[in-house]
Parts: sequence; structure tokens; C-alpha cells
Amino acid sequence: MHRRSRLLAGYTVVELLIVVAIIGVLAALALPRFRVERLKVDSAARTLNMVLMAAKTDAAARGHNVLVVFDTAKGSIRTVWDANNNERIDAGEHTRPAVLPEGVRFARGEAVPAFGLDVDQFPSLQRLNTQPYLVLQRNGAFDRAAVFYLSQRAKRHDDPFGDTRMLRVDRATGRGRVFLYTKDGWRSQ
Repeated sequence: MHRRSRLLAGYTVVELLIVVAIIGVLAALALPRFRVERLKVDSAARTLNMVLMAAKTDAAARGHNVLVVFDTAKGSIRTVWDANNNERIDAGEHTRPAVLPEGVRFARGEAVPAFGLDVDQFPSLQRLNTQPYLVLQRNGAFDRAAVFYLSQRAKRHDDPFGDTRMLRVDRATGRGRVFLYTKDGWRSQ
């Protein structure tokens, strides 16, 4: 009789806790890897937008132009207070660096289409020692509108898009707007 009641009782609390703990450990290993990769590109878009906003504030507060220089090979951005407005980096001019998160680059994902007519980001920009740059004028406006694509290569073979964001900067206001690319197309974040 004791044997039959044991079979009908089901699982013990200890057995259930062990199963829940195993599921928790597996989820803890898989979930952060997925989120960290996606968060890197989001962080890069926010970093770029903040650099541009800070440069806009610097230009208006200082009363001179500010250059924002992009090192596409290293994934870095340098803000230069152009005190004499000559669009060059002279000795003694204050600079402030910013770096994109590791693995994020200035580019669209391999299978990601351009956003509308904004085919590429850097050909329309002027170059300073082969590096593209924008000029934030004293009045807080950019010298031109700009589009910046930021992406991280796909980690999975079944994902041809990877993670891609686009920051579109308005020339007159200097404001940036971030867009995310999904399988359904571009959408505002």
C-alpha cells in the first residue's frame, strides 16, 4: 500500500526546485548574450546623438564653430572646438573623444537597404586628413544634413541583417532621430 501512494504522489519539492534552478541557469546563460549584442548598437546610436548634442551646445556657448570628426576605421568620434573657425585642428584647440562600443561600426548591415534616399553617410561630408567631419556652426546648425548608419555584424547565420541603427541629423536644428531596422523595414525608436 505504501508503494502505491508513493507512485501517485508526484514530484517532491526538491525535485521541482532542481528543475527550476536548471532552467534558470540556462536562461541566464542565453538571455544576456542576446541582449548585450543588441544593446551595443543602441548605445552607439545614443552616444553619437549625445556627442552631436554636446557639440551643438558647445558651439552656441563658445561662440565659434565645433568640428565633429569621425574615425571610421577605429570607431571613434572627436569633437574639436575650432576657436579660429578655420576648419582645421590647430595646436591648443580643445578636443573631446568618444568611442563606439566594441564591435559596432559606421556602416549598414550587409542586407540592410538604405533609408529612403539616404544611400550612404559619409560621401557628402568634407574630409580632414581623410576623415569625414561635420561643422556645427555658432548658431547651433550643422553645415549640412547627415545620416549615420551604425551596425554590428550578425552573430547568427540565419540573420542577414545583424543589428543596424540609423541616426538622421537635421541640418537646421541639429537634432538627431534614431531609427531601427527590423525585418519589416525602418522604424523610429
